[in-house]
Amino acid sequence: MDEGLAKLMLRRITSLCEQRALDASLLEAYYWDSSPAYFSPWVNRASQSGELHDSDGTLDEMLVNLEVDTREMVTAPADFRVPEGRLTAVECSQMIVRDDGVAFTALLRHTDIYVTTAEIPKAFIELVLVPITA
Repeated sequence: MDEGLAKLMLRRITSLCEQRALDASLLEAYYWDSSPAYFSPWVNRASQSGELHDSDGTLDEMLVNLEVDTREMVTAPADFRVPEGRLTAVECSQMIVRDDGVAFTALLRHTDIYVTTAEIPKAFIELVLVPITA
């Protein structure tokens, strides 16, 4: 999640809360949105299509070293990059906005498989906008 996406998510949470003041029946809002990039560390499209590609050993190593906190949230280092061959084409991608956070869901292209995220808490989103001090 970068600063631009974090600002968009917080803006949409604020908008939902304002709309809820007018209509208490509003529980969550769905945006057709393709912001997140979905990837699989186990699938390499380049190797499946027979194209030559560089080794992705660095990605595998980085994934092993990622730490998962008690909320099952993973914070990737700033230099974390996913090789293009590991990105997955999706359709029907949605950003689901709730009072306290945002979740994403997407239908993998040409399948009936849905990929979903846990809800990303508002407090976690706000941390992206806090400058890091040494």
